[in-house]
This record gives sequence, C-alpha cells and structure tokens, in this order.
Amino acid sequence: MNWRAAGCLVVGSLLFIGVGLFGLSLATSRVGCFDTLQTADGVYRLDGEPARSPSLGSGAAPVEIGTTLVGLSTRRVFGPPGTNPNDATAPRPGEIAVECGDATYQAYRLQRPPGASS
Repeated sequence: MNWRAAGCLVVGSLLFIGVGLFGLSLATSRVGCFDTLQTADGVYRLDGEPARSPSLGSGAAPVEIGTTLVGLSTRRVFGPPGTNPNDATAPRPGEIAVECGDATYQAYRLQRPPGASS
C-alpha cells in the first residue's frame, strides 16, 4: 500500500467535504429581513419596521402575489390589491411586503434608477 497516495486521498476527501459544508452554509436560509431587494429594473428598500403581519405603507390590505427564493427556502411576497402576479407585462408594484423567516414581515418600497420607465 502506498501511504502517500492514501494520505492524499484522506486529505482530498476532507477538503471536499469541508468545501461542500461551507457552500451549504452559504446557501441556507438566513433568518431576518434584508436591507434591499434587487430587481431587474430597480431596488426595493426598507419601508418602516418589521411587523407581525404583512402591511404596506399605503395602508392597503396586502394580498399574496407569490414567493421569492432566499437561500434554499422560499419566502412569501405580498403586494397591493389588484396586483396580478401572472401578468409578466404588468409593472412591478411600488411597494411589497416580504416574510422575514422569523414570524415577521417587512415592507419595501421600489426605487427606480433615474431615467427608468415606470
């Protein structure tokens, strides 16, 4: 038996497992809300403090419009009444509320870059 080859196999296996575990730790869901949510045509920024139920800054009763992927889990997204999540051509809602993963919901307001169409 070649001890050098066996040692390299053990070290390589440990490194492979370690890198895999590190990658999984980065991909797992983080509890809490994010400061910003990036979209293709703007950025959603925090609007107020986390609440026990989804609420929007405009005072409108939010409706569930879909989910978003955070790490390896999904979080529910709420928008204003009348938002049609199945219409890809509809403009993004100006405000949303997202489940934080810790039994709270955070409201966000869309900020488009200068010159972007609404």
